[in-house]
Amino acid sequence: MARRLKKDNFEGCLVALALGDSLGATMEGYRSHDLLVAYQEERYDRWQMQVALWTDDTAMTVATAQSVIACAGVNGEDIARRYLAWYRTGGRGIGRATLRSMERLLNRVPWDEAGETGLWSAGSGVAMRIAPIGLFHAPNLRNLPDDVHDCGIITHRSDEAVNAAIAVAWVIARAAVGELRLDSMIANLLAYVPPCKAMDSIVRAQELAADGVPPTKALPDLGLSGSAWETVASAFYCWLRNPEDLADVLTVAVLGAGDADTRAAVAGSMAGAYLGSQAIPQRWARRLDGYRALVNLSHRLYETTLEAWHVKGD
Repeated sequence: MARRLKKDNFEGCLVALALGDSLGATMEGYRSHDLLVAYQEERYDRWQMQVALWTDDTAMTVATAQSVIACAGVNGEDIARRYLAWYRTGGRGIGRATLRSMERLLNRVPWDEAGETGLWSAGSGVAMRIAPIGLFHAPNLRNLPDDVHDCGIITHRSDEAVNAAIAVAWVIARAAVGELRLDSMIANLLAYVPPCKAMDSIVRAQELAADGVPPTKALPDLGLSGSAWETVASAFYCWLRNPEDLADVLTVAVLGAGDADTRAAVAGSMAGAYLGSQAIPQRWARRLDGYRALVNLSHRLYETTLEAWHVKGD
């Protein structure tokens, strides 16, 4: 029997996601090898990393959470409307697929037809913002894949993008209710998520972490681009290599450079849901833009989840 739902897991998930995004936003464009070597040789002070402003990862996660709260569930049309409202404010950090999708929405293309197809459709833009849907399904996995799909196709009409996000949402859901077991997690994911490149890469990430392969070798092996299978798998590696230390998870994810903000956001969302808010480094949280608002949002999402599924909380 699952233990009661706790605010702590919801708060840890959303705040850690935003921290990963904010820390990683300053590292894109740097050479990952140099940063990771400095980390490996203990010549890098993680507490000196800059906590920058949010990018699209956090902004779209917030919009997703706000929609779930307002609708007491997942409503693709409402989520799309909120994404478009964010885009109209400037869309800081917006990716290519999401940009094109927002342009289609502006031209009154229906929300379930606006998502990008083809070359740029298999990015990590769904996985980065899916945490609220994983949290909402913590008491009950029923329809989780369908809800991830409805959120995902607004911007990415790609099975690879959606399946990678299903993996992340499942982990968050199980972690948030205390039912995630790391020793059986990959086997359970393989049984739950349809076959895809992301799952193949996640299996590889678990093997690299279990074998103690250092980030200097593991992250280039998994890939540092913005594709769903590279970003999500590298996020799994950053978490699984040291799953009890959120600060280290985020540090390694950020120092991988490349698509650093999204990798760190995804890794943070999983680790934060698993460890809870007590694992959040307050030295970073105090510098996080909108920290209190994120905490309050996580609590509202928690209350919505309790009411929607008629479950008990702390």
